[in-house]
Amino acid sequence: MTDPDHDIEQALASLRPRAPGPAMEDRLARELDAPSSRRGVIIAWSSGLSAIAAALVAAFVFLGGIVEPEAPTYQLVHVEQTRPDVQVFHPVRMDDGSYARPMRVRWQDTTRWEDARSNTRLINYRPNDQLTLLPLETN
Repeated sequence: MTDPDHDIEQALASLRPRAPGPAMEDRLARELDAPSSRRGVIIAWSSGLSAIAAALVAAFVFLGGIVEPEAPTYQLVHVEQTRPDVQVFHPVRMDDGSYARPMRVRWQDTTRWEDARSNTRLINYRPNDQLTLLPLETN
């Protein structure tokens, strides 16, 4: 019984790679034995200089360099909430046949915080707007 896949497998198994030629060996030897390039010298110098700079910065920081200011301590000074503005709209008919009245309520919340040491203020202003439907009962 002749199997074409079996013949191909035997043919592939019998293949052997050729040894590289002398030109290929010479080219590989030249690439592996290449002299150090100018780029390597530049990288060596820049790494050395950056190491010196890092050592100077570390010495400056650890030997009393940078003093961080204290964080502000805000205290609540004023809270205000405006009177709500209520808007009532005409009733609308819902999908189920009932009626509802749309209503919008708007107001503003304001809080003020101060830091006495640095004389800074933080004002938090929040406008609020809510829309709702109030169900209406009809008899």
